[in-house]
Amino acid sequence: MADSSPGGARVWVHTLGCPKNEADSRSLGRALGAAGASLVAAPEEATHIIVNTCGFIRESKEESIGAILDATAAYPDKKVLAIGCLVERYRDELKQGIPEVSGWFGLVGGGDQDDLVRLLGTDGAARSDVGAETGEAPAAEPAASYAYVKISDGCDEMCTFCAIPGIKGPYHSSTTAEILEDAGACLTAGAKELVLVGQDTARWESGGVGLEGLAEALSEDSRVEWLRVMYLQPEHVTDGLLEAMGREGKLVPYLDIPLQHSHPEVLRRMGRSGDGDSYLELLDRARRCIPGVVVRSAFIVGFPGETEAHFEHLLAFVREAEFDYAGAFIYSPEEGTPAAKLRPAVPKRVARERFNRLNRVLVEVAEAAHARQVGTTVDVMVDALGSDEDEAGPDAVGRMRGQAPEVDGVVHIEGRLPDGVSVGDIVRVTIEAAVGYDFVGIVAAQGSDLV
Repeated sequence: MADSSPGGARVWVHTLGCPKNEADSRSLGRALGAAGASLVAAPEEATHIIVNTCGFIRESKEESIGAILDATAAYPDKKVLAIGCLVERYRDELKQGIPEVSGWFGLVGGGDQDDLVRLLGTDGAARSDVGAETGEAPAAEPAASYAYVKISDGCDEMCTFCAIPGIKGPYHSSTTAEILEDAGACLTAGAKELVLVGQDTARWESGGVGLEGLAEALSEDSRVEWLRVMYLQPEHVTDGLLEAMGREGKLVPYLDIPLQHSHPEVLRRMGRSGDGDSYLELLDRARRCIPGVVVRSAFIVGFPGETEAHFEHLLAFVREAEFDYAGAFIYSPEEGTPAAKLRPAVPKRVARERFNRLNRVLVEVAEAAHARQVGTTVDVMVDALGSDEDEAGPDAVGRMRGQAPEVDGVVHIEGRLPDGVSVGDIVRVTIEAAVGYDFVGIVAAQGSDLV
């Protein structure tokens, strides 16, 4: 997108953290473009560098601070601005510690975004409708097969380990109109898959419409090929949602439920409901309702008070649950959270050893699940094309319905693609091998059956 005014700032945005931050950066980019600024493809082309930070856990805070310091050191002739969760949480300390930064703005949206748009735009004032534009993508925004669409923010669950409620505030849903508008912008930019994200997407409701209704509304756009929902808290997953995923349609059979642990004593200390038995019952219902469902989860080890018996309970649970994908994390005490004061603390050496043991089991379980895919023929959405230098034609990289962008594995597609295939198109691929979390497949002969 060209400058709407010769005086518009040239902005490069560096995004850290989760997909929700990526959705925020894209929304901010459209707001800036509407106000007269332009997004550029590289920091060297920019007059202003925006670092969208993450402040969730210690490692993400350190990464965000490092990115800010790197930007100020590498580009002393440009104005560096910091936004996002880290700024919302530690604005005063950051101002004092990194005076090289030209401006500090908190969460995307609201007054801070208005101030930032006013600063970088050309019309002299932030507009209340900025971001409610046609959805034309900035030229600097690369074409991608997928896009994240944020449908909610904030959280009411108050898990004792989580800083999000203190940063984001209470849970609130975006309206259907806002979501459809954001989705339309993503589709105009070339996305074929919409990935719905939020702090607890299963709770989404607006105007009497629930998540299933939102999925139906989004599916009505012919440009949507796949629709995926991430961050479903287990206590809010309804039979209606499972049934919607089980129907043939654009909502893919993919269940992302961060369970965190299986032992009830640990879960109560985490401020969470449920236990391993209730989670297994939920997974059983899901697998009965949704043929071929793929399940992803996440777990924390080393939480204060976790004993070896608690951990062995978790190992037995993940073996029985048979997750297709799962992530393990070592507990990180975050200041201001109730868990930071809990005792006894698990020694770092013990937490690291449990982390390694859990990861080994998760990989074993996933590899067994993935081996069952070998020999099947599946739909694969192309994420990237290879080079044309090989006479056999370009190879490609894509994903099955059961692979979310960036967090799950990919499918390496070998062989000549059908003529005219581009990023975002769906091709039929026969899976020949499973390698870790990835697959290798060949383009299927025309007329091959899909599974």
